[in-house]
Amino acid sequence: MFAFSSMTDFSMTDEEARGRRVRWILALVVFSILAVRLVTLGTYALMDTTEARYGEIARVMLVTGNYITPQEIPGVPFWAKPPLYVWLSAISIRLLGVNEFALRLPSFLCSLGILALCFLWTRTLFEDDRRTGAAEDTAARIAPWLATALLSTSVLFFVSAGAVMTDPSLDLSITAMWLAFHQAVVRGDALPERRRRAWGYAFFIAAGFGMLAKGPVILMYVGGPIALWALWQRKIAYTWKAMPWVPGMALGLAICVPWYVLAEIRTPGYLRYFLIGEHIMRFLKPGWKGDLYGHPHIEPLGSIWLELAGSLGVATLLSVAGAIAALRARLQGAADARVDGARAFLLLCALFPVAFFTFAANIIWTYVLHSLGPIAVLVGAWGARAMGRAAIWRASVWTTIGAAWLVLVVAIFTWVPHHVLRHTAVALVARWRAQARTEPGPLRYWGRKAPASLRYYSRGAVAAEPNLALALHGADGAHAVYLVTNPGEKGLVEQAARSAPGRPAVRLLGENVDMALWEIGG
Repeated sequence: MFAFSSMTDFSMTDEEARGRRVRWILALVVFSILAVRLVTLGTYALMDTTEARYGEIARVMLVTGNYITPQEIPGVPFWAKPPLYVWLSAISIRLLGVNEFALRLPSFLCSLGILALCFLWTRTLFEDDRRTGAAEDTAARIAPWLATALLSTSVLFFVSAGAVMTDPSLDLSITAMWLAFHQAVVRGDALPERRRRAWGYAFFIAAGFGMLAKGPVILMYVGGPIALWALWQRKIAYTWKAMPWVPGMALGLAICVPWYVLAEIRTPGYLRYFLIGEHIMRFLKPGWKGDLYGHPHIEPLGSIWLELAGSLGVATLLSVAGAIAALRARLQGAADARVDGARAFLLLCALFPVAFFTFAANIIWTYVLHSLGPIAVLVGAWGARAMGRAAIWRASVWTTIGAAWLVLVVAIFTWVPHHVLRHTAVALVARWRAQARTEPGPLRYWGRKAPASLRYYSRGAVAAEPNLALALHGADGAHAVYLVTNPGEKGLVEQAARSAPGRPAVRLLGENVDMALWEIGG
């Protein structure tokens, strides 16, 4: 017979059981929101301008077989961004076909990588706390899941995880560099020398891919926090010694320089435009006229902080509450309110991108994407401890995550498809194809450059013509021309048709907020 002195020796304590339930619920939140994002990747059209533009560039790359020079239109180079995301998209549509799901899948996979890196980053904070005796086991197990739940349910992260854009691949590179520096330098002797060196080389590998994702801007996002951290912690010499700077930079350059050289050889002038124009003149020369691909997004100074709040969504309130609670605890001298080297680096990674653009007027909301990961790690680490100390914090965390999850799920199934249809040519192109079966005719756009979604969904069949009379050429009583214009230009189209040979009839086939489709003649 075996005697057991106490059954509790072999069972979980109440705190352990609670921690396990919390982890399961948080894991369910993460996997369910990711599942929703995955299954909706192909359920709505590509929207102008960004999504459709990069989708069309990937399609043209696949059609032309030119993997060196991204092109919006065959024969016209696209110099605004390096090709990493276009490469990923082109590979995806080559394997899965030319469709929305395939084009958005690389962003989703990059976002999975970012979540995994943030999970690991959060876990290492508590590993180091255990070495100093400051860790709380339940909080240590909850924090990584809480951080990933907060990040996956933030508005901008959720949007970017299913959008055709360059930012997720850049964010993956930036987050990888930050984590690699954290492991190689910030943690000090917590890792064996061999592993620290490996992380050091990983830093430069990520830098090489970051240069292919969006260019030298990655050096600002990563270099700023590193420099400030080294100054703050008085570890400039240690930082230089701990990283394999010379061989690492050689490795990073070996990854990215060959493409930059080939790009300049194929299309002379690229390096001057991209490196000097896009990265220097845009910010130093007011009213710079050299932008080939857009226009300044002028916003009030400091509005980047509002962009951050909107990007966090519901989690903004929890983040602010956590910051206030942490500051109050520090002012009161609480032992666990210290800002150690690891948390100092996280704080700099979170705030530097936003602070950098505080005094810039030419901004867009995706600039704050790279702050979301470090913020989620910080709030997740703090929130996991707070949940174990007060019911009010437990209620706040669950309310935040539940509300964010619900808003995103409802929006992606209801508001998003309706909104996208107002800003894409998919329905107009479908109407043209249906009408052209019985009354064949070319598709033309009145303007210098057709909208990206019109080019993508017509598979390059649309021809842009800035002269309205020439755009109507060939339309008469027997032959049709299908013309896309801006909405509200019926009078101009009818006037031009009356002046055309045969005075062809004009009929509106469809329109949305951005475009109108006309049948001329036929």
